[in-house]
Formats: sequence, structure tokens, C-alpha cells
Amino acid sequence: KVVPKKWPRAPDICARLQEFSRIPVGIQLLCREQPQGVSKDSSLPLEVTGAINSKTRRSADPDALLPLDHVTFQAIHSTGKEILFSTDADGRSHAVMHPGKFQLRCSQKGNYDRLEPGFIEVPATFEPLQFTIVAKMKKRCTFQVVDHLNRPYPLFPMRILPKDGCHEGIAFCTKATGQVKGRLGVGLHVASYSSEEDSSQWPVEPLSQELEVQDIDAHQLFRIIVRRLRFQCEFVLRSRFDEPVRRCPFTVRSKGVAISGVTSDGGVATVELPTGTMVFHLEPDAMSAFVATSFEVEVKENGDFLPLRQEVETKSVNVQLNLITPDGEPAPFCDFNLKARFSQDGTMSNDTPALSLRSDEGGRVSVVLALLEPYIFSVHPTHVGCEYMPQELSFLTDRQSITVVVARSVLGMIQEENVVFVIDVSGSMQVYLEDVKSAVNLALVQQFHQTQRHFNLVTFTEGQIEFRDDLVPATSRNLEDAMRFCQHTQAGGGSNLAAAVRNAFRFKRAEAILVITDGKTEVSEDLLTQVKVHYLGHPRRAKVHTVGINCVPGRIKQRALQSLAHLTQGSFRSVCLEQDTFVPVAAGQKVKGIDLLDQQYVTTDEDTITDAVVEDPYSEDDRL
Repeated sequence: KVVPKKWPRAPDICARLQEFSRIPVGIQLLCREQPQGVSKDSSLPLEVTGAINSKTRRSADPDALLPLDHVTFQAIHSTGKEILFSTDADGRSHAVMHPGKFQLRCSQKGNYDRLEPGFIEVPATFEPLQFTIVAKMKKRCTFQVVDHLNRPYPLFPMRILPKDGCHEGIAFCTKATGQVKGRLGVGLHVASYSSEEDSSQWPVEPLSQELEVQDIDAHQLFRIIVRRLRFQCEFVLRSRFDEPVRRCPFTVRSKGVAISGVTSDGGVATVELPTGTMVFHLEPDAMSAFVATSFEVEVKENGDFLPLRQEVETKSVNVQLNLITPDGEPAPFCDFNLKARFSQDGTMSNDTPALSLRSDEGGRVSVVLALLEPYIFSVHPTHVGCEYMPQELSFLTDRQSITVVVARSVLGMIQEENVVFVIDVSGSMQVYLEDVKSAVNLALVQQFHQTQRHFNLVTFTEGQIEFRDDLVPATSRNLEDAMRFCQHTQAGGGSNLAAAVRNAFRFKRAEAILVITDGKTEVSEDLLTQVKVHYLGHPRRAKVHTVGINCVPGRIKQRALQSLAHLTQGSFRSVCLEQDTFVPVAAGQKVKGIDLLDQQYVTTDEDTITDAVVEDPYSEDDRL
């Protein structure tokens, strides 16, 4: 009173006395049970510490007390002041306290429920004090949530709070079985529905169920019963040909209430609906393949709903088909047919006329198609020496632009009258040889038979074998002998393209030299120089047309064959064939190539229907 010249207040006097009476206090925190997977040495799991040869093995006595390391707890004075304790590796903690009675409380987010004793009293003495406290583990509980129809309630969010309201409680969410496991402290608790939505939007009636957790070691099971106001419904949405309605928004409306959602990748619309009759509105965007659809749905008192499955119509739109060859180039002027695989009643449309279409110079063509309905794309030979191989595939799409790979025929139309076929029969050509033989035979029959044309055949490895010493007329006898010559040709050995081309220029009546190879041969600068000399010295300036089998676009082999052809005003033809050994194809039959009917080349998820590019298995170390 003398110093401030007024009477002091009681709280000020107590605070001054507490500061004067500072007492060092040590508390060791022990426990009889630790959470699963936790040991005194936090770097070791309990399985290791429990081994018979472990140095940290705990006592076999179940009542043995273990230090509780690295946890926090509070000491609360009767005046409300809080002191925070944190234990070290030996479960010990220290703080400076003042005389009085303190309540000990665990962290509510931890695995421990209460401390014994729950209170400590610090006497008015200036001696250091030591206390030993035992922490009690929360009890293991399983919560089974079921609705009023005794069915499990999956993904049910709830919050369980102590009845005395000492903390904000713990949030849980049930699994698909309607169960969830956790730990609660001993005493009375209240389970309630947990949601940030307005209560008018809740799918269940307000929930408040008391749960009493007993002080026993056995696992405790609690059954929580909720009354549904809305039931989970799953409507399967499919097109006429069973394609799922993927990622499509929808809205269900009833009595001014609208519930929205998006269908799954499997075409299932999952939504919680009240009982009664409602209208389901499918609301696809402009780029979707589906038509906006509305239909009635009914939810009964027992949670059953109708319809289980609903068919959704698809749009008919203008689709652009981009036809490309296996090397990625446009496929211009390709004649093909397009036919719906099924009629409107769902039966096979054998009698439905097909659309005859032709791609433009860029390989493009536009046609109106029903999305997500199967069509048959077919390329048929329309004339002698057609540019593209016969092929057929089935496809469906949900896009307005798709790409189709069409394989070139091996030879196409041969323009010149006098032709020398120079065929590579080295070892690397073994896998293509039957296709090449069939293509040459087919060209001879279709383009040379009963004409005034002349031809010769030359096969080469390190050396050359000629069918005749010079070009011969395309008589029936010569054609039959030529086909027998092809039939008896075998692959094997190396490849000397330079010698074969030089030998072909020896035929003075030749107007074209048609080289068929896989490009696995050296095309040097010296060869190009020699070809240029022979070309300029040839009386008819015979052009060299090259056919490259499975040459990767833009790589050395393709560029070399292109250079060889362009040097003589010839053309280069890139052809893609399967690497396999095939039965020879008779004249007039389809030349076997990439099988675009194979399902591996059909997709509705990508904008390319088929990809027939064959990777070159050989290295590109050879130099031009």
C-alpha cells in the first residue's frame, strides 16, 4: 500500500506470491499399454522390441509400467492457469510450478484418455518435487452404422463428442461395410451426423445417440441406427449398343428441389433421393455424343428404385474421317465403303446399302454418322493396280474427327510399258518374301497379261539371278514361267543393291526399274553417283522406282531410297507389311498386309482408329 499509495487487489497479491514461490517439479509419465507399432525406441517396431534377443525387449509382466516418451499433457491450476508438459525419451518432464492444486489432462487428439492420479497438489515448500503419473489408453471401439431398414450405411460422416463437452470430439466416416474403428475415452459420449450443409439438405434425420464406453480391455461394439430421409440410387445409363454414358452431368428434380451430379466412367448416375416420383434430366454438353434425355424415377419406402437401367440416344453428326498411310502421310483418293453394322432394330444389317466414299487429295472425307454406333469400314479393290490394300474393320466413335490408317498395296499402278522388277531376297527379306512374291504375281496377272508390255525379273543378294537375259513379252507362257520363278525363289545371304541396280541398267529397252527392298543395304554416295551416270547414259532414261518395306519415316533407310528414286525422276513408295511368314497368295486374291480387322487396331477412346506403323527392329547405324 505504501508504494502505490492504494490498497492492492487480491489477484495482484496472488500473482506476486506465485512469482515468489517458484517450485521445480518433475513428472515421470508411465503407461501399461502403447499404441500398435510404437515402442520406447521409436525407430523400432513392437515386433522387434518383443523379440527374445532384443536388447529393448519389454517385460513379460503385463502390468509392467513403461515410460511414455514424447507426449504432451497439461496441468491446470484451480485459477485456470495452464502449464504444458512434454516428456523426453525416458518419459520425464520438468517445469516450474507454484503452490496449489492442479488437474492433469491428456491431449484429446492422442491415444490416451486420462491420467492417474488426475490431480496433484504442490505444497508451499521450496524443495524440488517428483511425481509419477500413469496414463490410461483409450478403449478400442467399433461403430456399426445401419439405417432404419437394418442396412449398412456406407460413407456416413459422424462426430462423437464427450457428453460433458470437454472437447470438440472426434470425426469418423464409415467404410463400404458401414463400419469404422477408433478409440474413445471411458465415459458417456454422443454420436451425431456431421455435415456443413444446412440440416434441410441432410439425407438422414438429426442424430443424437448416447454411447457409454466402459473401463474394460475387451473390444467394444456400438450399433448406431439412423433414419434415412434419402436413399442412395444408382441408375445405369447406356446407349443402344451398351456404351456407358460417361462423365455426363444430370439433375433430378422434385417439388422444387434439384439434386445434381455427374455420371461415372462406367455410366452410372449415383444420387441420394427421397421417396416418391421424380424426373431425371440428363444434361450433356454440346461436345457430348449423347442426346439430352428426361425420364421418371421412383423411389419406394423400402429404398428400392426404378428404373435400374435407362437407354440414352446418341447424336448423328457430321464426322470427318482422316485417312493416312502407315508412315503418317495422307491417303488421297482412297475409295472405301462405310456401312452401319446393325439396323435400327438391332439386327445385323446385311441388306443395308453401304455408302461409297472417296477421300480428297488431303485424305479427308466428311460423312454423317450416329455416334457410338458400330460401322464397318472397308477398302475393296476397284480396279487393276489399286493404290491401297483390301481391308475391313469395325469401329465406333464418340468424336467428330477420327483417323483411319489404310495400308498401301506393295506395287500399285505400274505406268511404264517395259519394266524390270529388281527384288531383294537377302536374309532380312525372309519375313516379307511371300508377300512380295504374291504382289509381283498379282501385278503380272492383272497389269501385264494380255497386253503388249514387256518385263523381266531380277533377284539379288550378293549376286543376281535373272529370269531371262532380256525383257520378254507378257505372253501367258512367259507369265507362268515368271510366277514359277518367283515361287522357287528363297531368301538368304547379304544384300548388294549397287550391283543389282547397275545390272538392271544393262537392259536397254527398260523404261522403269522397280526395286523392292527393306532398305537394309548400303546406299552410298558412290552408288548414287553411278546411278546418275547410268541413268543419263541409258537410251530410254529408265526411271528407278523404289518400294521401301517397313522403313521408318524420316530415318536413314527411307531417305536413302527416296534419294535413289528422285535422282532418276522416279518415285518412292513406302509399304508396311507384317513381319511374319505367310502362305503364298494366289493370283486374284487379297495380298496379305497389316490386318486392320485385328481388335488391337480399334479404339473409341482415341481419335485414331488404327495404327499400323511397324517399328524397324534393326539399328540405324548405317550411313548414307
